[in-house]
Amino acid sequence: MAYLANVSLTDNGVKEERSVLFIRQLLLGKAKAQIELEDKKANIDGYIELLDSSKRICGKITVQVKTVSCRYEGLNKYPCPTSLFAYAEVTTDNVFLLAVDHSCNKVLWKYISRKMLKDNRGKESQGTITIHFENHEELYADNVEETLLKWLTICKSHTEFLCNEEGIVEENKLLKDRLLQMPENRTTLNQQDVSEIQIFSDEYNRLLSNAFSCIRRTLFPDLWKRGIAIYSYSDTQLEYSLFNIKNGELVSPIVQLPQRSIFNLEHNHDFASFSCFSNNIKENAKLYALEIVKKHVDDFVKKQRIIPFDEEFLKEYVHDFVEANRRSLHIDTYSELNVGILLRYFQTKYPNIEKYPIRLHSSGKAIYLNTVYDAIVCLSELGYESIPHPYPRKGTYGNTGMVYDLFSPTGALEKSKLVIMSTIRAYQNFIQSEFPILATDLDAFYGGNLISVFVDYSNPRQNFIFQSYYFKSEHPSDEKIITIEEVGNSKIMQENNVSAPHELIVMRSVMFNGKKYLAFRGGGLNDMTILFGKYNCLTYFYELLNDHFKEYFKQKGL
Repeated sequence: MAYLANVSLTDNGVKEERSVLFIRQLLLGKAKAQIELEDKKANIDGYIELLDSSKRICGKITVQVKTVSCRYEGLNKYPCPTSLFAYAEVTTDNVFLLAVDHSCNKVLWKYISRKMLKDNRGKESQGTITIHFENHEELYADNVEETLLKWLTICKSHTEFLCNEEGIVEENKLLKDRLLQMPENRTTLNQQDVSEIQIFSDEYNRLLSNAFSCIRRTLFPDLWKRGIAIYSYSDTQLEYSLFNIKNGELVSPIVQLPQRSIFNLEHNHDFASFSCFSNNIKENAKLYALEIVKKHVDDFVKKQRIIPFDEEFLKEYVHDFVEANRRSLHIDTYSELNVGILLRYFQTKYPNIEKYPIRLHSSGKAIYLNTVYDAIVCLSELGYESIPHPYPRKGTYGNTGMVYDLFSPTGALEKSKLVIMSTIRAYQNFIQSEFPILATDLDAFYGGNLISVFVDYSNPRQNFIFQSYYFKSEHPSDEKIITIEEVGNSKIMQENNVSAPHELIVMRSVMFNGKKYLAFRGGGLNDMTILFGKYNCLTYFYELLNDHFKEYFKQKGL
């Protein structure tokens, strides 16, 4: 009988070696991966040195490398051993889990931060803790530089904290001493009242800091918290105002002020409410916090201060703005707009346009100029020297005496395609980047997969030029499709053998490109916005925002 040697290579060893080599290959020449092929260290597998432009170390992370099993492939989650949490808790290293998903050719990464350790308290006795990875916690061939920058930012933040630890401790001690020396806040509010107001304040600020952070950044820049001043508080009465507490200000977020002093303009508060019949905070503090946020959203939509970053969208918006306001701006319009000339015009005529809101008063109305200036700057940064007109210009194509004469059926279809396509695309990208927590709720497709828009420019006296219908794929799918067709030449209508768009809703189940879809929603679009309104793309964009937010708040009971 022959002697048996130990196995030199196991299936698991092959997987781990393949994962380490995959990471090394991704980082080759951009970072120094000191990761062992044969794991000899307890808890971790090695280190990755982050390099500056001269290839010198500027940061370092400690890593444990794992391979995503078939069970979790493509799901962006992994059962992390709690031993890695234990290691991160007792060291000052920047500890990362790197889970390689070979089915997607990517590395899922997670920084085991102090917050993460705290959030998972109570799970210490488990062998593993399932970790979910966000889209920005992925490393693949096309985003190596971007990911390394994120890792370096984490390292620098940690290093800065460690370097300033003594100063931070001393600063906190001084702050605590100062707070202890402050006189006791006298109040007529009882403990239950204060608790209710705290629930409202916490929920209100939580919403602004998380799901509605875009609203906070836009309406309340440099904000630490929104404070609340209480003037009157009972079961049937509520008087209060809201105010900004900026970063660096030492102000209590909840204060009680004398009754009726709500009308004192010296308070410099931007929102006030008073009721002698009810107390919404007592009735439902969290729902009322959402109601106040809804008012901020309405204000955000009304002001239209932000423009989405999409090339086609920007070109359409600039052309329509200049055309609509050429007389007030004293700008000649041609088939192409010169970006350099436009920039010099705004910078010369309005030298403070990059610092302050600028409005042009003309014919009894105020025209806000900062948005179009920002759009021109964006196009300049993208390399545009001129902006070609995106579709056939308006003309005289009929004799009805109505605005419908401005377009031919072909011109109307071309403009409709550009405006609708670019605006919905810009809207989707904007929601995903600025309202990621609400991306599903505010989806332009209302959770569906297909939007079909039908254009009928044959009868200027009809109620709608546009009809839009929404469909869901019969089988789960991430596919998102927009079709914009003339009623008389519609592929989806021909494929389903119908003579009018509304019949698709009646059918419920329809075919498109050989796939089955289920109709669930229909309606018309604002014709004046798409074809005849001013600043078409931007108006339509905010119309989409308004409609989707209105539905979101309605579902929340508001």
